[in-house]
Amino acid sequence: MSDNLIEVLVPIPLLEKFSYLLPKHIKSSLPLPGSRVLVPFGRRTLVGIVWKTNSSPNLKIKKYKYIKEVIDNEPLLTKDLLDLADWASRYYHHPLGEVISYFFPPSLRKGKDAKFLETSFWDLTNKGEFFQMEDLSRAPNQQKALEIFREKGELAQIAAKAFGITQPTLSALEKKELVSRHTRELLPYKKRGPLDGKQEIKKLNAEQKFAVDSIISSEDSNEVFLLNGITGSGKTEVYIRAIQDVIKRGKQALVLIPEIGLAPQAEERFKNFFGERVLSFHSAKNDREKLDAWLGASRGLVDIIIGTRSSIFMPMKNLGLIVVDEEHDLSFKQVERFRYSARDIALYRAKLQNIPIVLASATPSLETLNNSLTKKYKVLNLTKRATGANLPKFSLIDLRGKELQDGLSSELINEVEEQLKSKNQVLIFLNRRGYAPSMICKSCGWVSNCERCDAHMTLHKRPERLQCHHCDSQKQKPSNCPSCESNQFESYGYGTERVEEFLKKRFKNFPVLRVDSDSTRKKNSLENYLGIIKEGKPTILLGTQLLAKGHHFPDVTLVGIVDADSGLFSADFRGSERVAQLMTQVAGRAGRDKKPGRVLLQTYCPEHPQIEELITGSYERFARNLLIERKAAKSPPFSFQAKVQAESPNTFVSRDFILDLLESAMKIKKLPKGLRVIGPLPAVMEKKSGVYRWEINIFSESRKSLHEFLDLTQTILYLPSTSKKVRWSVDIDPISLI
Repeated sequence: MSDNLIEVLVPIPLLEKFSYLLPKHIKSSLPLPGSRVLVPFGRRTLVGIVWKTNSSPNLKIKKYKYIKEVIDNEPLLTKDLLDLADWASRYYHHPLGEVISYFFPPSLRKGKDAKFLETSFWDLTNKGEFFQMEDLSRAPNQQKALEIFREKGELAQIAAKAFGITQPTLSALEKKELVSRHTRELLPYKKRGPLDGKQEIKKLNAEQKFAVDSIISSEDSNEVFLLNGITGSGKTEVYIRAIQDVIKRGKQALVLIPEIGLAPQAEERFKNFFGERVLSFHSAKNDREKLDAWLGASRGLVDIIIGTRSSIFMPMKNLGLIVVDEEHDLSFKQVERFRYSARDIALYRAKLQNIPIVLASATPSLETLNNSLTKKYKVLNLTKRATGANLPKFSLIDLRGKELQDGLSSELINEVEEQLKSKNQVLIFLNRRGYAPSMICKSCGWVSNCERCDAHMTLHKRPERLQCHHCDSQKQKPSNCPSCESNQFESYGYGTERVEEFLKKRFKNFPVLRVDSDSTRKKNSLENYLGIIKEGKPTILLGTQLLAKGHHFPDVTLVGIVDADSGLFSADFRGSERVAQLMTQVAGRAGRDKKPGRVLLQTYCPEHPQIEELITGSYERFARNLLIERKAAKSPPFSFQAKVQAESPNTFVSRDFILDLLESAMKIKKLPKGLRVIGPLPAVMEKKSGVYRWEINIFSESRKSLHEFLDLTQTILYLPSTSKKVRWSVDIDPISLI
């Protein structure tokens, strides 16, 4: 029986692989690993992925079900990608059936054909060539169509359409075997040829040239590069030149970017250099666009894919280089269901395929920086701005004892006015959307708390509403206090909407562009904003971290950071690292071209050592000091971390689940030496989205010991006796305590 069993992965949250029998009519064409099949699963029919073609029989199962249909004649995933899925499943302790579904776009997960759009075309048959026209005298339209096919040859189909020949007429001729119908895919990509972009060739400085040469010389070897360049140092130009060499050798490149907002300008720049064989892949694309990009990459019809984190799973026929731009960015980590890091999977994929990978950042993560210091990664430093411009000068604005106008000091307002009069652009940074973080009743002190989270609801003005930014709950702004019926409210704190309102009143003659996730919801809205900014007219740009990442604004001469203290006193030990990265990145938008730049930081803590260190030194010096602190505390990257969390509508149920899990694991095996378990404890934000969360955080100096302990806990978690009253998750290398 085992010769007939096929091992199949199905997209369900179970660890098992499932075996199915092959029906007799398809045994001659054995489905290969990496191809899709339709299988019965309970009362459902699911799209599964073939894992093995010769599965061992399970003695407990007396009767196996049959595969319903083999969808693919050829495997869609190569052995390298199957190995990558297997590693990701084991490393992140997530079911392989769900992991492998991430390697397919939505259309293919639903079982649709792995094809581009198809068109029908018609050919004259041998019978039609010699058929007696008189026999069609009662069907003049068919007679006319047959004449056209005989006379026009290859142009017959176009001519038939021009003469008004309809589909039913051609179908009637097909039934009589006078014409035959064929289908073919419409390939939307050009054949590879000489690079046909508008190649704007920029002269590289010595550091850039060394970096390009180093990457190129590592072809066909798994070298990891940290492209560590200050903001505006031309990191993109470096990896564009490296990719140019990759494409000349007939290979492809994958460029990972952290945000959808960076895709339009990245795609435009790459197409200007490389031509049309460049595509972007992200969640804003529709299913057809995603499938076309997937097919183009897997068949080698696309040279470069630029995409967000899910692009790391895309099959590419001849991958030669991976680039992870802004490698430190939190967006590369998925924080729900399959909690993977696209950067870390990229590193392993490059290792499997024996190709170089470039991690680019002006503010490398502490993990990446530490790997470079221990010589695991080769560092390529870019210490000068590509345009020759100097780094912006920092100045502190001490807010203690000062009155603010909607969050802005008089010094910052005056400086904005000076820069606008000088026909420059200004960027005001506030990483807090909405009008105000909370609303308070002046009479009784009622606060706009979220009923589903341990958090305040943010006041928004357009449209007027209260919204929780953690669970997205929304409700109308109350006209009277729910507690005392008073109608006297105070909006507490500042968000981008409130600052925008003030700036528009104060600077009526200048456009104010607010760029945050609320103002850029509509398709192409961000591109429209960036187009206005590119015009170079005096403008105030106001926004959140969407403006801080990777954008080149040559006319911005002033950056004002409204709340430099945000995150300094975070409960998360990574808080200082995140604040330093964000402040350095947003400051780097100033003075990137010919005009000098300034950065004004508003702070209530001007003597805070981390604030002082950032404005007087460099991010790298700041980060190295953080590494010393982390080492003393045995925190990542000097230990490995995992988090097991349980959530339910009852806090005691969540707590008891984690307690029982830990107790059960300890009964089976004692904690290995060097492994620390902190908890069970409630999460920093215990109540979120209507559930209460309890967790344990596990730290170990040995990655092997950590994963052995997680293998044990995972076995317990998937036992049928495990409580169904909670939803649990395992997070490897978590990026946040919240």
